[in-house]
Amino acid sequence: MSALRYSFSQIEAFAMIAETGSVSKAAQLLGKDRTTVRDLLDYLEDALGYTLFFREGRRLRLTDNGQQLHRQAHLFLRQAQAFESFARGLPAAVEEELVLVYDPFVPHAFLHALIEHMAANKIRFSAWSGTRDEAERALKNGQAHVAICQAQHRTLGNEMEWQALGTVELNFYAARGLFNDQPQPVTLLNLSLVPQLVMHHVSDEQVSRRLQISGKSLFVNDRAILQQLLESGAGWGFLPTHFQAQQWHDVQILCTEVGNQGLNITMVTLWNPGGNKNAVAQAFIASLPEIWRSIYSSSRSFAAR
Repeated sequence: MSALRYSFSQIEAFAMIAETGSVSKAAQLLGKDRTTVRDLLDYLEDALGYTLFFREGRRLRLTDNGQQLHRQAHLFLRQAQAFESFARGLPAAVEEELVLVYDPFVPHAFLHALIEHMAANKIRFSAWSGTRDEAERALKNGQAHVAICQAQHRTLGNEMEWQALGTVELNFYAARGLFNDQPQPVTLLNLSLVPQLVMHHVSDEQVSRRLQISGKSLFVNDRAILQQLLESGAGWGFLPTHFQAQQWHDVQILCTEVGNQGLNITMVTLWNPGGNKNAVAQAFIASLPEIWRSIYSSSRSFAAR
């Protein structure tokens, strides 16, 4: 890119003289010496090779070339002001942004409450669903500030900090008729012979071991597609009760030999203590337990919703 022939100060002085019709008034508004502003105009005219103003007594009037150039100078200065405004606000904008990675089993009601909370505090909020491994990688490399994952009951070392958030209840769901030819309650053996719809990829090994019963599994991480597959009888699911899958078309809670009580998982908040230096992330982490409790509003789980 070739060097600019005209400085910002020259264009600014020219535009201000054009608007005021006076070098003295332009100098006053720009907070500069009159001689300095006069010199800036002279240097600009010398570089251009033509005059920009006619003198009419004490007032300066634009030449034809000056009028055309003034329009361009006006646009240029507006763009420069927009650049300055954006540049000044950039540090604050970066500080006022937060990225969350969450487990597919995190209740939507809770996520909706987080979105409302961040909007009320005028904080840009991004959230995407991922596995525990993906969440930890995102925290380590700075792509995310906070993660909400299933507890794995393992040591995290010094790289991560965590706090318990709450529990999510689970139950068995299947299309009516999928297990009609099986004795009731359905045994784990019979469950293992029918495809299971799972929302956690096989690479998320510890989660898979806890949630996968069938040797045949169909991975789906979109809730709408999960609903369609479940309704069509493509498989059964061991899913959060807050999905309310029994309200889907022709889907029922499945009675199994392990019963339907005490089936739950613990959700935890994870963050990288070295990566959360801004106050926004710290305040967000501190607010999560209270938001979770406010969504529950009692000791009952999200199954009541």
